[in-house]
Amino acid sequence: MNRYFTEKVTAIEAVGGHRVRVTFQDGFTGEVDLTPLLDCGPIFEPLRDEASFKEVTVAHGAPLWPDDTDLSPGALRAWCEAGCFMDYDETDRWIERHPLPSETVA
Repeated sequence: MNRYFTEKVTAIEAVGGHRVRVTFQDGFTGEVDLTPLLDCGPIFEPLRDEASFKEVTVAHGAPLWPDDTDLSPGALRAWCEAGCFMDYDETDRWIERHPLPSETVA
């Protein structure tokens, strides 16, 4: 099974603008600017306000904002590794091309 589908976030912090620093269950920590995400539909509109964006927490291994907006931990991991936000199709292709270490066949 692709580990991106079982990924869990253990800590997340807004670090300025719409950038987050994320730590995952295996200890990997990365940062990504989520500004482009805010234009991906009305569900993300409340997060355009930086004060609201900063209220991100972790619930059940996923990032969660007070308005119940959440993100896929696997997609967030891919974005942190790639160093940028990618749309959903780009994210899926990136995950297919970049298996996590335990998925690599010897």
